[in-house]
Amino acid sequence: MIDSVNGKIFKKEPTMVYVDTGSIVLSIHICLRDYEKIPNVGESISINTYLNVKENLLELYGFIDEERRGLFKNLIEVSGIGPKTAINLLSNASVSNFKDSIVSEDVKSLSLIPGIGPKTAKRIILDIKEKISDKSSYELLTQNDLEFTYEDIFTALSSLGYKKNQIDNAIKKLDKEGLYKGNIEKVIKRVLSVIR
Repeated sequence: MIDSVNGKIFKKEPTMVYVDTGSIVLSIHICLRDYEKIPNVGESISINTYLNVKENLLELYGFIDEERRGLFKNLIEVSGIGPKTAINLLSNASVSNFKDSIVSEDVKSLSLIPGIGPKTAKRIILDIKEKISDKSSYELLTQNDLEFTYEDIFTALSSLGYKKNQIDNAIKKLDKEGLYKGNIEKVIKRVLSVIR
């Protein structure tokens, strides 16, 4: 499998980027949300990829963020969703919103994404919810000043009746503001203030 591609931008379009690796130019399918992050023509790029192999066709799909590629891989394992459908779905929703809708089993929100009806939304939730909810991006934080684990925070707040998506959304906000660190009691208070 081609895990990533390094080179210079030869040409770019909203759903395709062409990367000159020095000896060949590769055409790579991208989602609209990644197009804005693609460098200008002539500039260097390193892009995560997924190689889709068919009987008479090889297709490369590219992702600026590893998290988006991971969700793409989860989606194409769902019955009835191929790579092109998956890349279109990821063009219409942010990774965090997509994951939050799956974890909270929000069929209505998923159904609002073009290309997903209620039946497909339910199938996506059924097939990949556990894969997403088993690994929160906050479980593996390794800051030196982190005096607690994600599990500590989750256990404390879930015992108060808060749902996982509420807790994760609050942690994301705190993490962006640099406040998800230090004393656990203070962090729990911060999380509660965000949730409320």
